[in-house]
Amino acid sequence: MAIDGTWLAFRFGMPRSTQWIAIVLTLLAASAGVLALDQVPQNDAQRDLGAFYQLRGSQPAWVDAQGWPTSDAWGVMARLRAADEDALVPEHYQVSTLESEAHALNQRSGSSAIDAAAFDVRLTKNALRYLRDLHLGRVDPRALGFHLDHAVEPHDFAALLNSAVEGHSFDGVVADVRPPFVQYAGLKRMLKASRESDPAHARQIELAMERLRWLPDLDSQQLIVVNIPIFRVWAFEGERGNGMPILDMAAIIGRSAGGKTPVFTSRLAAVVLNPSWNVPDSIARNEILPAIDRDPNYLARNHMVMTTEDGQRRIRQLPGPWNALGQIKFEFPNVFSVYLHGTPAPALFKRERRDFSHGCIRVEDPLALAEWVLTRDGEWNRTSILSAISEGTTRTLAVAQGPRIVVFYVTAMFVPADDTVRFVDDIYGHDARLDAWLQAREIE
Repeated sequence: MAIDGTWLAFRFGMPRSTQWIAIVLTLLAASAGVLALDQVPQNDAQRDLGAFYQLRGSQPAWVDAQGWPTSDAWGVMARLRAADEDALVPEHYQVSTLESEAHALNQRSGSSAIDAAAFDVRLTKNALRYLRDLHLGRVDPRALGFHLDHAVEPHDFAALLNSAVEGHSFDGVVADVRPPFVQYAGLKRMLKASRESDPAHARQIELAMERLRWLPDLDSQQLIVVNIPIFRVWAFEGERGNGMPILDMAAIIGRSAGGKTPVFTSRLAAVVLNPSWNVPDSIARNEILPAIDRDPNYLARNHMVMTTEDGQRRIRQLPGPWNALGQIKFEFPNVFSVYLHGTPAPALFKRERRDFSHGCIRVEDPLALAEWVLTRDGEWNRTSILSAISEGTTRTLAVAQGPRIVVFYVTAMFVPADDTVRFVDDIYGHDARLDAWLQAREIE
């Protein structure tokens, strides 16, 4: 049922004691379907709000026994007012309405329990929304085709907010849920100056910060990071407080006109020396079979063989320096059949724009990357890797607890080495789509 303020005032009168505020707060929350008293919450916001007040035994969080906003309430509102520091929008969190209600509670000696309870619920709802947006982002990356699972992992924002109330430490909780990456901190620091000097670049920074919220905490893990529009690959050791990579090399990524490299995370499973290339059906159908029709010697000249598997024709390129994958391939599980590999055409790395592949990622120095990955076991070094390659046989080397793989997309990237931001073109249009989603949310 809907809660009528006149009825509440008649039923409970005007006093603003904590007891009366708690009663009204319970009724307000129940009427909004957020306490799950007789129904299942409809979304994360309702669930979090209900869980928060259940943790508190339906006691108010942000008003005192007289119904006046606490110092913690003013602190939360100040943080919401400063949400733009993290590329968020203060008015998404009803900050002007909250401030007006807080001032009214302070100034009106006769305000009722319903006023105090309504303020308490509104502030809680928006504080929870702010924490969720700051930690996970405002857009589900999967809705944009990005295979990142941070948003669907369990997060107890109600408990975090309750700990902030109990410990008078909302700013501390905010610091804990803010993305912990050097990239994020650097972009956040550069955002204010960019807004003043170049709004277009500022928007690129804002979109990059939104995307960084989609990632889980990757600290203390070895990482291989691919930034698609910057055409580069980096390797990071587990402890990387300064954000500097151990390896930095050029990459070739999927063509913008077709065969875009997907955005996802995985973990390196194996390094393959002297890989063969099982030609994908789409490439065989659209490129190689027509080439065979034009040139009967095409397969032999390109060290390819035709095989039959399950009644289907397949084309495989034999291992060797001619192989399209080069002589080293890096495998990691993903639904896209994408991997990192070398190439027999290194001259392409000299070009500024390098979207030439069918979706996989070619790396400029696969030997250095393989050496970094394999020498952790103490069994391999650069010399032994080169010796194994020279034998010409295919070897698949399983990697235990391999580095995390992050194939990502940001067009504004903080460069720790010189404390600047590098801006590049939105080659896949991902920025434009994300910008449209966020702008649509801003006018809701």
